[in-house]
Amino acid sequence: MKNKGISLIEMIITIVILGLTIPVLLNMWSDVALRSARSEALADALFYGQQLMEEIQSKKFDQHTAAPWSATLGPDNAETRLGTGNAGFNDVDDYNGYSDSPAPGYSRCVTVDYVALSGTAWNGTCSPNTPSGCTPASCTAGNVTDYKRITVRVDRNDSLVKDIVLALVVNPF
Repeated sequence: MKNKGISLIEMIITIVILGLTIPVLLNMWSDVALRSARSEALADALFYGQQLMEEIQSKKFDQHTAAPWSATLGPDNAETRLGTGNAGFNDVDDYNGYSDSPAPGYSRCVTVDYVALSGTAWNGTCSPNTPSGCTPASCTAGNVTDYKRITVRVDRNDSLVKDIVLALVVNPF
């Protein structure tokens, strides 16, 4: 007569094999979950950045309709982003220094500065000439050009997304 049960040695071998494979599988699954969360957070951050960039692009180049352009970058008088009529942002440089939180955990900020093409690179002519972080640019009349660089930065307050940067150079023509 044959025994149809599992021997103690077979049970121990099964436990050892499972003990070695389960941690590897769990590690792979957690890595997949982290990458999926990072991809979703990146897509959200890009959406928030593009949303603001498109809003800025819909505004006119400058408060003035012809050169010389405004040397002062930032909101004029009491303008706000969501203001109505004359109280709303009406040109791209009004967004210089603007920041908000479009959704919980996300923050975005804008810098606008005048730039000039030097070889193959757009170099800022204002101070700071290469805005870092959310430091708004500051210009003088001698630094004004026919091109403005709009930089939108999006961050998330955890390690999933850090410093997503969208930049665009616009001109009045």
